[in-house]
Amino acid sequence: MFDSIFELSTVDVLLQSSALETLQTVRLASEAVTLALGLAISYVAYRGYRRNQSRPMLFVAAGFALIVLVPALVVGVLFVGADVPLPVVNSIAQASELLGMGSILYGLWTPRQ
Repeated sequence: MFDSIFELSTVDVLLQSSALETLQTVRLASEAVTLALGLAISYVAYRGYRRNQSRPMLFVAAGFALIVLVPALVVGVLFVGADVPLPVVNSIAQASELLGMGSILYGLWTPRQ
């Protein structure tokens, strides 16, 4: 009775496999768009710092770089390139994200000089 419920046909397996590949492609594209937008925001904030000599904007720019760029580099270099265990890579990426959020908060909180 239960054997027929849990049996998957070849067609079902192929459909599930193609759905996972599509999902993986969409996720990769989403990561690329997120990286591009984060870098664009960081660049605009850095230009604002250079134009106005506004130190808080420098912290905002650095914060976005720490949130977006550093975790992408950490995953690419350590996990893919150096085969470092995923929990270590995730810990480093999360620490960078926390520092980035703190930097953005500091930049938005400090009075403009």
